[in-house]
Amino acid sequence: MNTLIQRHIKLFFKDKASVFFSLFSVFIIITLYLLFLSENISSNLPEFNDQAAFVFLWMFAGIIAVTTATASLGALGKFIEDKVGRKSEDFLITKTTKQSLAYSYVTYSFIIGFIFTALLFIFGYMYTLVKFNITFNLSVSLITIIILSTLMHTLLFHLITSSLKTMSAFSGFSTIVGTLIGFLAGIYIPIGILPAYIQKIIILFPTTQSTVLLRNLLMTDVLEPMKTVMPTEAYHEVNEMLGVTLHWNDQLLTSQFSWMYLVGFTVVLIDLVLWRNRR
Repeated sequence: MNTLIQRHIKLFFKDKASVFFSLFSVFIIITLYLLFLSENISSNLPEFNDQAAFVFLWMFAGIIAVTTATASLGALGKFIEDKVGRKSEDFLITKTTKQSLAYSYVTYSFIIGFIFTALLFIFGYMYTLVKFNITFNLSVSLITIIILSTLMHTLLFHLITSSLKTMSAFSGFSTIVGTLIGFLAGIYIPIGILPAYIQKIIILFPTTQSTVLLRNLLMTDVLEPMKTVMPTEAYHEVNEMLGVTLHWNDQLLTSQFSWMYLVGFTVVLIDLVLWRNRR
């Protein structure tokens, strides 16, 4: 299976279009941030020393969550391409089993997603250090959430794309995901200004849970300065509006809930992938 994984990775990086479109949503978010998202968010915040860092880290956490999804999905294009071109059937002529072939695509997609996310994270880390003189706490929790989010999205998209039979169907699905993912991560429109029923729908998407966990981990150093210049009630309202914290009706959804939701969702996906490939 290692040979297959290496083969998938090499072919993916040879296809420059696949690499570009795997990060296309990220480029869109960064462009929108530079054009008007940063100014719009800042205008709704009180003046405090780390305001610019607050807005950047809020957006950056969302980008990391988005990348764990879109990079993994982009890598699965090779899976569809091989299936449409019947190359998968050629592999099965050898001693390769259907299960090993399927797991090679899952593993390769996870690796691509993690590599792109890690590179983007390093870039964001260096930018934050140089621009704002702020360093992230590179904790086990931070690394775990990146790995878990990448794995979860890989499994989810593998299950969905397994039923696609053409490259045009895959392209259409990728377009839909790329369009919606910025909303689901609460980047294009802060979740707190949406109607309550839409907020609940967004909360149920696992990408939202990844985003809120990353925001809580990355924004620790900028939340305290903001807290000192705002009344407690206003501080909590701003965090709720921007999706730094999530609420279901009047109930605060804690970080423990987000962790349990993501872990549980991932375990269910693992079981589904194993069951599908045993059939």
